[in-house]
Amino acid sequence: MTQPILAIVTIGQAPRSDLHEDLAHLLGDSVTMREYGALDPFTLEDVNQHYPIEGKTDLLVSRMRDGRQVTISEQDLEPLLAQAVEKALSEAPNLVVVLCTGDLPQFSHPTIRVLSPKRIVEHFFLGLGTDAKLLVMSPAREQMVNTKARWLNNGFSVQCLYGSPYLSDGQRQKAALEAVKLDGDMLYLDCMGYSVAQGTELAKLSGKSVLTPRQIIFNTVKLALNA
Repeated sequence: MTQPILAIVTIGQAPRSDLHEDLAHLLGDSVTMREYGALDPFTLEDVNQHYPIEGKTDLLVSRMRDGRQVTISEQDLEPLLAQAVEKALSEAPNLVVVLCTGDLPQFSHPTIRVLSPKRIVEHFFLGLGTDAKLLVMSPAREQMVNTKARWLNNGFSVQCLYGSPYLSDGQRQKAALEAVKLDGDMLYLDCMGYSVAQGTELAKLSGKSVLTPRQIIFNTVKLALNA
């Protein structure tokens, strides 16, 4: 029996080696993966030069192929991401997942389903009920205002923290310790970059239930592919 093909499109660069351990656990070996990156044609220096973020508030954080963190605005990213999605679709996978929980366009195709993590995650939490008090961690401090507005618009009581999944600067752990003192039912790590292992560590530090979008999205993918 032929394995279903899953196309993963990152807003950074492919391959996303930081995902592979979690994908092996969440999807098993019954899915063939192909990876595409919106920033594949560029170096980090190219991105910083041609897509400066000064004065912009619609920021997204991702990872370059070599592990370095990259920041780009949603407006600058959108046409690059559209090209990567089109390339993925042209190779006829069974399913496409765009690896970003931010406010990006919903891509569509006549015969191939393209999953939006943002919509899936929002519906997941709406299913839990808007009376839940959420703590939400974003990768960068500059993202916290937009993150809070997005969750408030969905009807949730929310408090925001920040700490990058891509940096070893101690900020994730510091934020988790701050969460100990906050009134929240669950700490949600609002970026596809957060690993399940990072979630486990932050749960121990914060004393909160912690959920990563990888768990939500790739369990959905497994069901969608009947894998």
